[in-house]
Amino acid sequence: MSAARAADKVARPKMAQELHAELAAALPDLPRWVGPRALLLERRGEVLLGPEGRRGAGYLVLERDGPLAFAVHRPVASLVSQLTGAPAERIQAPLENAEPLRALLPGWREQSAVIHVHPAPQSLPRPAHAARFLTLADLDAAGELPERLAHDLARALTRGPVAAAFEGTQPLSFAHAAYQTESWFDLSIDTLPEARRHGYATSAASFLVHEQLQRGKRPVWGALDADTASMAMAKKYGFRAVDRMMVFVAPGVD
Repeated sequence: MSAARAADKVARPKMAQELHAELAAALPDLPRWVGPRALLLERRGEVLLGPEGRRGAGYLVLERDGPLAFAVHRPVASLVSQLTGAPAERIQAPLENAEPLRALLPGWREQSAVIHVHPAPQSLPRPAHAARFLTLADLDAAGELPERLAHDLARALTRGPVAAAFEGTQPLSFAHAAYQTESWFDLSIDTLPEARRHGYATSAASFLVHEQLQRGKRPVWGALDADTASMAMAKKYGFRAVDRMMVFVAPGVD
């Protein structure tokens, strides 16, 4: 879909910096909103906003060049229908808003998810392995990484800090702030298969968390109910469930 996304023509001319700023200011800085608020604050999201106006109205925030969209409040049918042909493969919404979206997304499957936060992230242990921020040079020297992981890490480096745990010069586990607001960041972790269950993920995540705490940002851990490994890791690290979301997955998407 072009830059002039097929959003409502009443709202589209106003889709400028002041709109993003206004929507971000009206959205509380809570763990459930870390994704859409980050996209609004950083101007890297596209907004589908209906003709009923901004204040209190439902809308969608689509990650530019990304597969994820966020439903804020209750977007009306005319907005949801505009996702046809858009790059969004998944739509995340608060659990209480799932029912109206369900009727508007026939054929999309549902995945429930849990939002976790840590009651005392400063108490997380310091890294047990060598850990530091990753650079593009590190990626070039890392050898053959899985194609999807290499793509995701290169993309993450354009958006914010990426921490890595190393064995010598080889990065084995990676943690990055997928989304950031004034008070929160969404913690995303990836580990090479051969390095799993050796503490590298803990070291990468711990390094990033302590660095982000110095910037006044606390971690948010989102995990699908079906992702038992991620749920177990959240519990192991001391994160606690504080909210529930629903993720709608487009037909044909794994």
